[in-house]
Amino acid sequence: MSTKQIKNFLIVYDIEHSLAHVEPFELDHDAALTAYAEAEARFRDDTNVEVVLLGSDSRETLERTHSSYFELADKHVDRVVARELLHLGLR
Repeated sequence: MSTKQIKNFLIVYDIEHSLAHVEPFELDHDAALTAYAEAEARFRDDTNVEVVLLGSDSRETLERTHSSYFELADKHVDRVVARELLHLGLR
């Protein structure tokens, strides 16, 4: 895979609640860097938030290679139920 194929993902991770907000930027590295800088500035003094910019071929790969950002959030029962209800069209 060439660097031209690497997609950009900005992750703003809420440590206390084990929630990862992932914003995909696809191949737009400049926009990803700008968003990263803005998020870093916004959360600079918040020790509960971690901001990272990662590159990967897909979100699925990202979730495997950086599972610590995703595994705890997926285990919260209320989120699992909400996701299933949404999938079934009941929410």
